[in-house]
Amino acid sequence: MPLAASLALALGLGQAVAQEVSLTHAQGEITLPAAPQKIAVFDLPTLDIIQALGKSDLVVAVPKTAERTNFPAHLTAFAEDRHAPAGTLFEPDASVLQSIGPDLIVLGGRSRSKFEDMGAIAPTVDMSAGDGDIVATVIANTENLGRLLGAEDAAATRIAAFRDTIARTHELGAKAGTGLLLFGAGENIRAEAPARRFGAVYELVGIEPAIALAEAATGPRPEPGSPEAEAARQRAQEALEAALASNPDWIFTIDRNSRRRQYRDPPAARTPGRGCGVTATDAWQAGRVVHLDGKIWYLMGGGIDAMTASAEAAAEAFAKAQ
Repeated sequence: MPLAASLALALGLGQAVAQEVSLTHAQGEITLPAAPQKIAVFDLPTLDIIQALGKSDLVVAVPKTAERTNFPAHLTAFAEDRHAPAGTLFEPDASVLQSIGPDLIVLGGRSRSKFEDMGAIAPTVDMSAGDGDIVATVIANTENLGRLLGAEDAAATRIAAFRDTIARTHELGAKAGTGLLLFGAGENIRAEAPARRFGAVYELVGIEPAIALAEAATGPRPEPGSPEAEAARQRAQEALEAALASNPDWIFTIDRNSRRRQYRDPPAARTPGRGCGVTATDAWQAGRVVHLDGKIWYLMGGGIDAMTASAEAAAEAFAKAQ
């Protein structure tokens, strides 16, 4: 090949490698001179998507400490030594990040308050999910990260499979009747309405909620032991009793305690008094119960592989009950 042609080809390849990439996120938009090669990620749904796209090798730092890691089972590869410990989901370690020098820092719901601090270290994006449709959010985030990382084909393949899973789950969920989502924390149980934190489960599985839309919370959380806290507890108990009185066709559970260890018994079965109304429902007696992964929903609430797994679990249960 003539020298001039070789130089032109090399120049063209260099321009392709250095092509700018942009990403719109929860706190603005960012443009990078090229696809990032060293990423620090403090958002578990983003780690899920990066892994699904086959780009885990780009992740250089994650939320873990020398003493503790806390990843859902399908993300435990990020606990390996090749991914540096750099603080927690709430507190990224600035000194570690400065020493690593990532091309990009990704924050999420728990770490988003550190946006300005992290932005002083490296280009930073906030991938907080917000309150939108969870299926649309997962698809959009997968598309966006696919473009950012040069993995458009992998993103398209995963999205197509996700759409198929959701379509099948919704088809079965539409025929399943009503569903009630229960969140267990310690020995307490709360009925989750569509507008609450875990209400996205109803959207994901395509079932009619057996509980009314909740009013949006305003102001700070009441202090424990205060009259406001007691009033909130009483309202939650009344909402649970009303939802159980409707005798939902299906029950879904999320157990916060499963973040730390797996329980043989679901939250309703472990809870005296308040739990007895749950186990008395037709759904519980008939085994129409789906126990969702507590780590996925409490720590994540997103990610294309995590949400695919939850949708598949519901679809399998719906199909088996038919």
